[in-house]
Formats: sequence, structure tokens, C-alpha cells
Amino acid sequence: MRVRDHALISTACAVLAGPFIGRGALGLWAGSVFIDADHYAWFCLRRRCLDLPAAVRFFNQADPPRHPATRALHGPAALLIALWLGLRQRRLLPVALGMSLHVALDAHHVAQMDRARAAALARDGYSCQKCGAATPPIAAHVWRQPALLPSYRAQNLVSLCSRCHEAAHARLTGPASWI
Repeated sequence: MRVRDHALISTACAVLAGPFIGRGALGLWAGSVFIDADHYAWFCLRRRCLDLPAAVRFFNQADPPRHPATRALHGPAALLIALWLGLRQRRLLPVALGMSLHVALDAHHVAQMDRARAAALARDGYSCQKCGAATPPIAAHVWRQPALLPSYRAQNLVSLCSRCHEAAHARLTGPASWI
């Protein structure tokens, strides 16, 4: 899920929870948004670069790395530690809940995108709609997405071979593409 979608959903949840949990809403928001620091830390260590827009572009490429270190804060161990700390220090509990919200949103997003990708690939006959290649790997590329919140409609995806998929992402590396 895009960073801006996570930020929007997290902000809405924090605003809605605010009347019930007071200042804890800020912790809920922070836990849900800043959990992605693991992606940025991995990028900084790997590339020896602190450029946040470059990191977002890097993870928005066609097939970004799926190294476990890029999701260190998303795993069960980190969530259990955050929950344990939250139970010991009540003011940290909203942070743990925010982290859990983020992971739940990620799981929902992956499941919905997998369904949409499968439908798009089947619709396109598992062949590249740009060059006609039918040899694997063929991927379903999101070519159209609303400005806010993801859409899980198969008509927003197109099947592309790896070369055409990389080319499609290369065109999206302008200054506004990382937002």
C-alpha cells in the first residue's frame, strides 16, 4: 500500500479514536505510520544514502526487494514486543495498536491485490499487453490508481512482461511519483 494511503487511513483512525483515547490517538497514528521506518533504514544501510524520495522511488519499482530486513518492524516478534511494552507502559499501547493496524492494512491490501492481479492476468490471457510476449514472468501492473486510497479493480491493472513492466515503472520516476 502506498505511504500516502497508510497516512490517510491512519490519520482518519486517529481522528476517530481521539475522543475516546485522547492523546493516545497520536501514538496510534505514529505507530501506524512510522512502522515503515524499517524500509527506509534498510535502504539507507544498503545504498548508503539518506534521500527519502529516492527510497520511496526505490520501493515503488516494478519488483522491489523483499528482503526480511525491509519488514523487520512488521513481523510477529516486533509486534509482540510492542504489545508487551504497551501492556507494561500504558502510554505505549496505542503505538502497538497503530503498528498492528498497519500490518492488518498491509495484509488486506495484499489479499485484495492478489485477487485483482489474478483476475487481470486471466483476462489478458497471461500475455504482455504491450509487446505480446507470453513467456513467464508476466506481471499485473497497476496502471491506474485513484489519488487517494487504493482500488482493487482488475480493470486498473494490465499484464506486462518483466521488460515492459520495468519500463512502465521507469517512466514513473519523476519528482511527483513518490508521493
